[in-house]
Amino acid sequence: MGRPKIRNRMSSLAAVFVQAIIPRKVDKDTQAALYDRFNIDSKACVYCGQAATDQDHFRAIVSGSRPSGYFHTAENIVPSCGPCNQSKGASDWRVWMESTTAKNSPTRKNKPGTAERIALLAAFAGTVDKPSLTADEMRQAAGAELWDGYWKKLAEIGQLMDRAQEDADQICVALEKRFQATLELR
Repeated sequence: MGRPKIRNRMSSLAAVFVQAIIPRKVDKDTQAALYDRFNIDSKACVYCGQAATDQDHFRAIVSGSRPSGYFHTAENIVPSCGPCNQSKGASDWRVWMESTTAKNSPTRKNKPGTAERIALLAAFAGTVDKPSLTADEMRQAAGAELWDGYWKKLAEIGQLMDRAQEDADQICVALEKRFQATLELR
């Protein structure tokens, strides 16, 4: 197993930057009505049918390290299991579900009932068929200076992470040498 890289956490950081600013409106009654309308069991993963342990953003809220325009709303939250949620990530739900190569996709795992779940989700997809706001609308709503400054900070953190990785690589070499020397003294 290779050593983790600091920069590999950048996508998680971008997701936090998006989560911190997007609207969150999950009305439980609206969500329950949607689930009833589309025959979604809140206790079962909509993708594979296993027990639901997570809630997934049906349409990704992050795209290219920025808000996608889809938000944390009743129409964009579906029950899922951990493996499906993690495997799907920011992928389009249908592309991921029908994939024969994506790890843990229902089609790849030959999960029974996948075709029926795809049909159900295709109907559900119409409830959130386009983003709530475009990138330009989000920038305009926040104000260009504030918006651009916010994303500049994320880029600056990325640069700091790159510099920290360079330091980590040098520290690792120094510690490995010292550690090896202590082993030789034993």
